[in-house]
Amino acid sequence: MEENKEKRNRLAIFIPWALVAILTVLNGFFIYNYFKTDKKLADTEEVLFDTKEAKSSLDSLLSITNNELASYKGQNASLDSLVIQKDNDLKVYADKIKRLLSQDKISKGALEKALEEIEKLRYYKQKYLTQIDSLSGEIVMLNRENYKLKGNIDNQKRSNENLSMENAGLKNKVAIGAKLNTSALVVTGIKMRSNGKEKETMKAKQVEQIKLTFKIAENYVAEKGKKEVYLKITSLDGTTLYNQATGTATFNYQGEASLYTQKKIVEFTQEAQDVSIYWAKGTEFNVGKYKAELFADGFKIGAVDFELK
Repeated sequence: MEENKEKRNRLAIFIPWALVAILTVLNGFFIYNYFKTDKKLADTEEVLFDTKEAKSSLDSLLSITNNELASYKGQNASLDSLVIQKDNDLKVYADKIKRLLSQDKISKGALEKALEEIEKLRYYKQKYLTQIDSLSGEIVMLNRENYKLKGNIDNQKRSNENLSMENAGLKNKVAIGAKLNTSALVVTGIKMRSNGKEKETMKAKQVEQIKLTFKIAENYVAEKGKKEVYLKITSLDGTTLYNQATGTATFNYQGEASLYTQKKIVEFTQEAQDVSIYWAKGTEFNVGKYKAELFADGFKIGAVDFELK
């Protein structure tokens, strides 16, 4: 009996302490979860930022850019082509930023990324405007030079009128006999494959170079030796295409200076020979109809029309 009573006394002491220990553990667990959940909510609130100011900055930049690009339009076909190309490039970049700012609130990292992209857009906008302004300046200078050349040519024409008809006629007969003649003119668009081989295409977006092949007929009146053959490619509106990187170059045709697209030195043998001339514009070609003309020794020696689709 005494032994049972002692066991009951030990249980009476142990059970309350065990309950206290269990309650303490549960209370600590609930407190830990409470603060952990509260911290997660606080952290979520801290990383959300309003995108309104960034959107306003982007809209302002795009508005200013559109006005600046518009001021260059309508001066020249080549300049308009460059403006359109750069405008499209900037719009693609701007659309990427708009997607980053599509929500009203985003994380700090996402906002910093969007602001960084806006600064990059600002840099490219200034870079492109500098390129466009440089071409605009070249066009103005070219117009001045053409005006001056035209004045000189008009004076030369009046001076040539004093030559005797007999001498002029004889000279023309000799020159006409020595004129080079061409045939089988074919224009092909070229895109280079990764293996270095040429792929022919007439799709404007794929064309990297224009290739003109033709045959020079035999001519034993014309002197052997090096002949400067000029390729002149013009668009439907009459604008001559030329490489902006190499600058403006002209040749003399019927007493007037004329722009050319590409020049090739041909070693003329008096025998019939095949010739190819390549020209890489440097920028994407526009869809449309074009004319390719060949000139040598002051004569037009061939022409062919072609179209890029």
